[in-house]
Amino acid sequence: MKIPAPGPILVIEADQVHCQRLKDWLQADGFHVVTASDVDSGFALARNLKPSLVLGELVLALANGSQLLRSLLHELPETSVIVVTETASLDEAVTALQEGASDFLVKSLLNEDILRVSVQRAMERHALRLENRLYREKLEHANARLQHSLQLLEQDQRAGRQVQSRLLPPTPHQTNGLTLSHYILPSLYLSGDFVDYFSLGPQRTAFYLADVSGHGASSAFVTVFLKTLTNRIRRHFEKRTAVSLLSPGRIMADMSEELRALGTGKHLTVFCGVIDTSENVLTYCIGAHYPPPILKNGDEIHVLEGTGLPLGLFPHARYEEHRIVLQPSFSLIAFSDGILEVLPAGDLAAKEALLRAEVAAADGQLENLSERLGLEKVRDVPDDIALLMIKRDE
Repeated sequence: MKIPAPGPILVIEADQVHCQRLKDWLQADGFHVVTASDVDSGFALARNLKPSLVLGELVLALANGSQLLRSLLHELPETSVIVVTETASLDEAVTALQEGASDFLVKSLLNEDILRVSVQRAMERHALRLENRLYREKLEHANARLQHSLQLLEQDQRAGRQVQSRLLPPTPHQTNGLTLSHYILPSLYLSGDFVDYFSLGPQRTAFYLADVSGHGASSAFVTVFLKTLTNRIRRHFEKRTAVSLLSPGRIMADMSEELRALGTGKHLTVFCGVIDTSENVLTYCIGAHYPPPILKNGDEIHVLEGTGLPLGLFPHARYEEHRIVLQPSFSLIAFSDGILEVLPAGDLAAKEALLRAEVAAADGQLENLSERLGLEKVRDVPDDIALLMIKRDE
């Protein structure tokens, strides 16, 4: 930011001898000086020239106290003013300084050195005011550009949210005798949590809940990759290629390797499973997912066991598969870890116990569970929240 060179100094003085003396002193110090013999002409010159400094006997010329001085400083806020007067009235000095004058000088005590020091201070004050204005204008311009950029970003985020919503599966969705539903509450417009489920024929249904590290657009982009991978798995099934390998462990291992190959620096925690309704078996894997999924199997509540590595960090990661025999009536509920942020204060064990109790009370209804957890009333969540529920009634 370049500060403009100082403008002229305007001297308002009726005494021509004293006016010339002031002009000579100021010019000797390198200033450009303009003079006026009275307040009216001086004020008109000040409006046109916008001087860095006005030097003159302003207080005594006032018909109404400090009105002229106040008016001058209002119209030229960056201009410094030094009041020079014949008298040494303390009241006049205090009034002038209160109104914004830089200094108050008495003619009978004035010499070149005193004037030089006073002018130097006044010019520094002018430079500071000018610098502050330029900084303010620069900041206002930057704020305007930032506001415009934020508006564009918000529009992009809203459009991205619509696209991301279209990538999610329908909810609720019925297939193979199962009802699958989900609920996602993003912390920003875009979510790093993602849910998908799809049929692998008339008897097998695959699903996963993924939580991408971080928030916002960069994490949401990874969910597009997940959907692409899901679609590829479905195409493989439709072509009857490698169908026997479509197990949760294989799906997660492939996800991990492909995410590493993307080089985004992102990783996932995932709960992935396949339900075979012909054998009534749930096969699942957990990749660093927390809190653990909850299965209401008949009348019993189970917290699904299993640990594993996050996806996208470690080469050739493998994931242990677990199998559970399902009862004719069951509901399976998984949460992303954002749910822990909105639960009542307590340690993790207490929050897990609360989730189990709420799942039992929700009776396999996602709307009931969401209402019991108060998700409909939550605003400004610190982390994305995702719920996945899969159920079958007798």
